[in-house]
Amino acid sequence: MKTYLSLIAIDLKLAARQRTVIFFNYLFPLIVFFIFSLVFGARQNPAQMTYVLTMSVSLGVLGNGLFGAGIRTLQERELNILRRYKVTPITPVPILVASMVTGWCIFMPYILIVISLAHFIYHMPWPARFGSLFAFISIALIAFRAIGLVIASVANTMQEGAILVQLCYFPMMFLSGATLPAIFFPHLLQVFANFIPATYLVFGMYGIMLDHKGFTDNWRSVLALVITAAVGLTVGTKLFRWEKEERIRGSAKLWIVGVLLPFVLMGVYQAVTGHNVITPGIFRR
Repeated sequence: MKTYLSLIAIDLKLAARQRTVIFFNYLFPLIVFFIFSLVFGARQNPAQMTYVLTMSVSLGVLGNGLFGAGIRTLQERELNILRRYKVTPITPVPILVASMVTGWCIFMPYILIVISLAHFIYHMPWPARFGSLFAFISIALIAFRAIGLVIASVANTMQEGAILVQLCYFPMMFLSGATLPAIFFPHLLQVFANFIPATYLVFGMYGIMLDHKGFTDNWRSVLALVITAAVGLTVGTKLFRWEKEERIRGSAKLWIVGVLLPFVLMGVYQAVTGHNVITPGIFRR
C-alpha cells in the first residue's frame, strides 16, 4: 500500500507541473462552458444549462483520458522518467493505478466547480441524482484513461502517439454530441455515433440529469465502460515499456480496436435492434 500511496503522491506533484494538465482539465472545459452558455442562451433559459454542462464535462473527461493519461505517459517515457522506476522493485501495475487515481483526483473537483457555476450563475437546479452522476462520471473517466494508456502503450514515439490520440479525440468530440447536438445529425451519422464511446458518456449524463435515471438504468453503458477500463488496464500492463528505446510491432496497434470492442458490440446491438443511444426526447424539453 505504501508503494501505491507514494506513487500517487509523486504523480500528483508531476501532474501539477504540467500546463497541459491544467488546460485540458480546467481551462478548455471552462472556455467551452461559458461559450456554449452564451450560444444556448442559458441565462435566459436555465433548462439549456444541462446541455452545456454535459458538453463541458464530456470534453473534460476526453481531455483527461486521452491527453492526460495517453500523452503524459508518452512524455514520461520520452523524458526517461519511467526508466528511473525500472531499477526499483515495482511492476507496472502500481504505476498505472497511480495514473488512474491521479487523473480522478485532478478532474473530479472540476465537476463540483462547474455544477456550482451552473447553479449560482445560470440558476440550474442541483442534480437530483448527484450520487449516480458522480459515480457514472468516475467510471467513464477511468475508462477513457484506460484508452489513453493503451494508446501510449502501442505508440513507439511521441509523434506517433499524438496522431493516434487525435484520431480518437476529434471523432469522439464532434460525433458524440459533446460539441454539436447529435440529434441534428443525418440518420447514418447517428447510427455511426452508436459505435463511439463518448456518445454513451454524453447521453448517459443526459439521462441522469434530465430524466433522473439512476446508476443502474444506464447499466449497458456502465458495463461497456467497465469492460473497457478492465481491458485497457490489462493491455496497458502487458505492453508497458519503461524506456523509449523499446519498440513493439505495428500489429500491436490493433489493441486500440480491442479496447474499443465493447462499444463496437454496443453499436452493432443498437443497429440490429433499431434502438439509438441518441434520444430525441432529450432535446424536446
